[in-house]
Amino acid sequence: TMTTQGLQPQDILQEIRVQLLNIGEHAFVDMMLMMKEFGKGDKLSKIELMNALTKSGIFLSLVQLSTLVRAFDVDGSGQLDVDSFSKALQGEYSERRLRLLEMVFNKIDKNGNKKIEYKEMMEQFKPEGHPSVKSSLLSADVVKDRMKIVFDGAHKKGWLDFEDFKVYYARMNATIPNNDDLFCEVVGGTWGVREKEEKKTITRDDPKVKTMLEILKEKVRQKSNTHLGNINTTLYKLFKFFDRNKNETVTLAEWMQVLGRLGVTVGKEIATEVYYVFAVDDELEYKEFVEWLFSNPNKALKHRFLS
Repeated sequence: TMTTQGLQPQDILQEIRVQLLNIGEHAFVDMMLMMKEFGKGDKLSKIELMNALTKSGIFLSLVQLSTLVRAFDVDGSGQLDVDSFSKALQGEYSERRLRLLEMVFNKIDKNGNKKIEYKEMMEQFKPEGHPSVKSSLLSADVVKDRMKIVFDGAHKKGWLDFEDFKVYYARMNATIPNNDDLFCEVVGGTWGVREKEEKKTITRDDPKVKTMLEILKEKVRQKSNTHLGNINTTLYKLFKFFDRNKNETVTLAEWMQVLGRLGVTVGKEIATEVYYVFAVDDELEYKEFVEWLFSNPNKALKHRFLS
């Protein structure tokens, strides 16, 4: 029947997650702190649980509370065990979430020693990339403060490996149930990491891409003194000029500047799509790109642009 349906422990946990989502990604940590405050040791009676949850902005019926206490009474004391409740609420990561967390961790771990420093991590955190900041629901400062709550305790630890990183993020995992898109938008956005899509939505054989590249080549030809030799160098020098950190790659913004300087007037959307056909992790290696663009189409080039 319908009545018992919402009363399975799993359903009640889901109900809590949905309420946490409405409060924000820091809400799980706040709620756990409240439970510690109201409980004795690591256990809570039904009344203590009710008070802790209510104070955290989570509202359940008495029947739901009784069910939870029964489900998470691990030693027959008639009390809820905070630890097993917390683990169950955090749930498992979906494969997609886990993949993204690995990409984020590897991006923060610049030297690849499989450890990241909390301070260095927070310096790379980009609250302005959070969907709620983009839509002006929250300020960047609020998002940064909430992130610090999610990573409460990491500061003392200092260094984190990927296991630690997953443990902290599980606190946010609990607050975004059933919605990998949202989780990935929040996490990807705040670290400037794009998910590797299973299928490239658009490839270099796409007519739109070919057309834009033809325009690009034409503009470069117009700007080059062809009798002075190589037209590649014109484009290469232009990329180099806009490549701020001089690492032989350009960001999307720098790519747009190159197009602007050449007078390639195509829509922002297609210009972005073409960039991501050739870019890896928000970096486009322009030396290879220029070589490929002006190579003889019949000549087999051995690098990844032709994979």
